[in-house]
Amino acid sequence: MTSSEGPHDGDSSPARSGSDPDSPRPPAGHRRPSLAERKAAARERARVETRRERRASGRKPADGSGPAADLDAAGGVSSRANGNAPANGTPTAEPRIAQRGAGLDRGDTGESRGASGEHAPSNTSAGRARGAGHRGASSAHGGGGASGGGRDETEAASPAQSAAGSGGVTRTKPTGTNSGAATTDPGQTPTPHFDPDLEYADRTPSPQLKTAVALLVIGALALAAGAILPVSPDSNPGYLAWPLLAILALVPAGIGAAAAYSGRHGLAAGLTVGLAALAPGRLLLDLQFFANGSKTVRPELYLPDRLLDRSAVGAGFWLLVAGHVLTIAAGIAAGQVARQLNEVAGDDGGRRRWRLVVPLLTIAAGVGLLMAPVISDNPFFPAHSAFEGPGLALTGYVVIAGALLLAVVLGFGAASDGVARGTLGGAAAATFAVALPPLVGGLAVGGLHLAWGPVVAVVAMFLVLVLAPLATPQITQVERTDLAGEARVPSLTLWRTATALLALLTAVVGVVGALAPQLDTATATQSPARWLLLTAAILVALPAPFLFAYKSARGILAVIWAAVVLAGTAVLSTAITASQATGLTGLDGLGGTISYHLGAGAVFTTIALGLAGLTALAAAVTGVVERDDEGTEGPRPRVLLPVAVAAILSVLAFGTPVFAAPGYSAPGLWSDFDTPSWGLLTALLVVLGVLALSVRSRPGAAAAALTGAVLVLAVHVAQLPLVGIAGRTPALGFWFGLAAIVVTATAAATAAAGGEKTASVGGLTPPDRAR
Repeated sequence: MTSSEGPHDGDSSPARSGSDPDSPRPPAGHRRPSLAERKAAARERARVETRRERRASGRKPADGSGPAADLDAAGGVSSRANGNAPANGTPTAEPRIAQRGAGLDRGDTGESRGASGEHAPSNTSAGRARGAGHRGASSAHGGGGASGGGRDETEAASPAQSAAGSGGVTRTKPTGTNSGAATTDPGQTPTPHFDPDLEYADRTPSPQLKTAVALLVIGALALAAGAILPVSPDSNPGYLAWPLLAILALVPAGIGAAAAYSGRHGLAAGLTVGLAALAPGRLLLDLQFFANGSKTVRPELYLPDRLLDRSAVGAGFWLLVAGHVLTIAAGIAAGQVARQLNEVAGDDGGRRRWRLVVPLLTIAAGVGLLMAPVISDNPFFPAHSAFEGPGLALTGYVVIAGALLLAVVLGFGAASDGVARGTLGGAAAATFAVALPPLVGGLAVGGLHLAWGPVVAVVAMFLVLVLAPLATPQITQVERTDLAGEARVPSLTLWRTATALLALLTAVVGVVGALAPQLDTATATQSPARWLLLTAAILVALPAPFLFAYKSARGILAVIWAAVVLAGTAVLSTAITASQATGLTGLDGLGGTISYHLGAGAVFTTIALGLAGLTALAAAVTGVVERDDEGTEGPRPRVLLPVAVAAILSVLAFGTPVFAAPGYSAPGLWSDFDTPSWGLLTALLVVLGVLALSVRSRPGAAAAALTGAVLVLAVHVAQLPLVGIAGRTPALGFWFGLAAIVVTATAAATAAAGGEKTASVGGLTPPDRAR
């Protein structure tokens, strides 16, 4: 036996520790291996186990007798020695299948532990190289453990032995028709394998899945009842919408229940998770009825016929809230089941088809949800986009858009095909529940017209639903074996590509929003803050081309997106102020009705704000994948003092006006809170978060993030020269902002110098260079 075939445990691979089991271990505090190193080690261990299996099967007597039958090639106790071998000496696969179904099969350590704590036969520990993955045995014996592609009858495990300990998931192998295939070659030991595409023979769902499905069904019934009963006694629905709302609530729940009790547990768990992902945002949308129902844009539930300042809530509102809460609880329970199924599947799901098309379609759907749901000519029902509405509804739409993208991307990368399909289906169903009712309302209600936002959302998620079954079954058995037990995250290149595309889209849409008119009037109405938005859009586009070469570009982009929100809300202030006068009478001096319509600039600026939030989300997830790939070890920068000073100065800079002008009252955080104040608050929170995290980050990451904070502060200070208001003069916020820029830049330079010093001492490449 060669040195590479010697026994080893799961904490060291032959590539790292050598063939000698007594070779010295890495010293305490050694760095955590990167994702690439762990994948390479897993592949090497699979090859070693395959060679060991081949040698063991080659030396074993045909009748399974003798001492060789009690010892495997590595000197370990065989299944016969443990009393698990059948009469003909064929090793049984039941312990391995039972352990795999319970989630106890440790492919990354080369050993298995059953419920009794005994070690499974080492000559079956390569059983994870299942199906096509066990290519070594197939090439050596011309057909593996079964002739003609048949499965060995000995691989059938009783439900009692294969009941899953984690979640009660049972994976069994049905008895094949070729029962004699395993004995056609008496000199060959059949290799147990596991087919991940095999349906569950035990169709009873686990207790966790039963709980999740029950909560989902009860929540769907509550949502349907809430659609039937009035949400407010002051207004009625604009059209007979409860049949549509009931279908949108009950059909996905019914599919999930049917899937759970028909053995398709992955589909049921994924569907529940997908529906629950959007439930928090939908809950926030419904809470707007409680805050102020007169400002909601929900014609399927609420269409006033008179001018209302506020409105009360009815029984339907409380049922809707209960339905969303139950759906969230169902998603939490189903998430545990989905995680267990992904662990059993054992691959990273990163090689599926359409892996770029599906996220882009989801982004389009999220943007559509942020647009105006309908176009209204009704003076009692002003329709507006998410960013023109109240803060609670805005938060709900932003949460829905972000959760939709996150659910689709994570579900698309799930290891289990059933979980992946279910998550995409659940997210699509939840999107239909948000976008379809206003779409129908725009067609069916007088005074309302169809808007493009719901159409884009519905069409995009319908395409995702169509692509879901085409995109999921793309992982080969060899890849499942080699990468089993490793981190299951989508490709880093995929996330960098998505982040770069989002940044460029944000920049392009932001430029259009800055240059196009904000109001559709005879004379093009521009915002005085348009040049500020143009500057922020250019700054967002600059790091995008360098995301694949420098990790520092990703760190800057993860912060600079806040500049688009800061400038975009200032630009939208013009359109929102004008829209608040729409529908009022007598203000034109002639007794007529004032009417303003949003221009292309307002629409594109609103879209740019949504894309900026999605860019931030994608950049954050990319950072998580980078840290998982390369680890987080290393020294921390000594920037506590400048960071603390910069935090104080930043609060003062964003909390006080940058400039003053005659007859102009600048929106602020402490007084005159208006639309631009949301941008100020967002930028301040982002800068403070960066300053807090920089103390605990690695030097390169801290320097990049602090550089992004400097740029956000610079955009804020640039209001003085870029905002077109006559007679402006510097105010306190301008000077505090300049001081914050200087101190934050000092902290960034200190962190960067610390990173270069560490790299030069260790003889390593500078840490900010991506490889």
